[in-house]
Amino acid sequence: MSNVKRGRGRGGVFRPSSTRGAGLVEGHIDVPEDLMGLVIGKGGSTIQRISTDTGARIDTKRGVNRVFIKAETEGKVERAKQEILRIVSRERRRSTVRERRTFAIDSGRHRSDDHLCLKRMHVPGRDGRFFRLVRELTEGEGSERGMESDSIADMMRTAKEVMIKLRQDADKRPERSPLDIDVWVHLGHVLVKNVDDREAAVSLPISAVLSKTNKDRPSWPRIFEGGVVGLDIDWLHQLLADSADSDQCRTSVRYDIGFYTPSGQNRRFKVWIADGEPEGTRVRQPIEYTGNEGSRGVGCTVVKAGPGILCTALAPRLIADVALPCHPFDCRLLVKTGVRDASLRRVDEEREDEILTQAFCEKVEIKDTDIILPPQGGLPDGYKLHYKRKCERRSYSFNGFELTTSRETSVQYDAMDRPEEQCKVDVHIHSKECNALLDQNGGRDWKPQDIVQLFPKMVQFVKEDLKLLEQQPA
Repeated sequence: MSNVKRGRGRGGVFRPSSTRGAGLVEGHIDVPEDLMGLVIGKGGSTIQRISTDTGARIDTKRGVNRVFIKAETEGKVERAKQEILRIVSRERRRSTVRERRTFAIDSGRHRSDDHLCLKRMHVPGRDGRFFRLVRELTEGEGSERGMESDSIADMMRTAKEVMIKLRQDADKRPERSPLDIDVWVHLGHVLVKNVDDREAAVSLPISAVLSKTNKDRPSWPRIFEGGVVGLDIDWLHQLLADSADSDQCRTSVRYDIGFYTPSGQNRRFKVWIADGEPEGTRVRQPIEYTGNEGSRGVGCTVVKAGPGILCTALAPRLIADVALPCHPFDCRLLVKTGVRDASLRRVDEEREDEILTQAFCEKVEIKDTDIILPPQGGLPDGYKLHYKRKCERRSYSFNGFELTTSRETSVQYDAMDRPEEQCKVDVHIHSKECNALLDQNGGRDWKPQDIVQLFPKMVQFVKEDLKLLEQQPA
């Protein structure tokens, strides 16, 4: 997809003032024909931004699906290529994924005039100022009284719409490609940004906060940061061992390795290890739903590769963020879907998987609960390893739910292969009742209303049963 060489040359559509014309490092990156316009941008705006940000001189030629890059250093060339690759990969995912997002604030007292204040939070790896929504209780006031606020009701309506569409899509599918659906809750923090100093200094009614966060283009964009800040996982494991339904705890280790491919795909290589052996875990995969009669989903099936599998990043159909202002954490409810149908894979995906499997995945070795990766320099031209993650997981049975903790260490590589490491504690929750409904008759008989009716129960479990997390010693 790309290469780099030393050379001379003239020209270039966008040329930063710091780039001179002689002795430049040259490189190029191939871009799929249907995405060249996106990479160039309206009037060349995207390429101009990349050129300004990276200090590289960037050129394109009419009718040629290739971007030519020149800069004073190899680092600037690589930064420009990496940014173009990210744009292509992000658009590839958007073109095959339709998401419905919704946001709710649990008022806790059934009153729309409750006020929230903003608490500044540091987010590793993200630039900018982020704030969490917090509600301070008055003396003698109870903390929670249910899930009946208007915003929760809006979330439920959206969830039902999504589940009905998924059910309709599943009913249209042949028996050979049943639709898999997974539903779970993820603990973390709902954060907002673009808050000015005046707003950060005062409390605001819930209605005002919703008006700033629930628009198509909100004045306070929100993100969900997975993982509970400040949670001591060793303390949590001891607490769960004492509180869980049984003393049995299932342990496993999962590895995720992320690659960009020449066609702009973001491929994930995953390896599970349980009790020292690869674990035959069923993985649910994404599927496209367009809503058009007779349309076919576009997804990617799991491909066996060495000791693990290759797949795309799982794509949600529904993301519902619920801010719990009275708790030290918030939650995200996710509905993800997938199809087991090898005919949906594109030819370029199949070929790239074969190359990646032979050049990298088959060379991965397992030693105890660790994996040994081959040298990154052995990747074929155009393939880029950009992400690694190790998750040490424990699962507990708890009041009809399965609660999984994960001690995660991840490494993100920039354009110069410089690593940025992050450590966090993740907590995921599955409802056993919901899983039983989804798995009826091989996943073919679930009813949208039955699943949606369980959502408040899942969030209520987070609010009430997981209050024990507040017991953590300071």
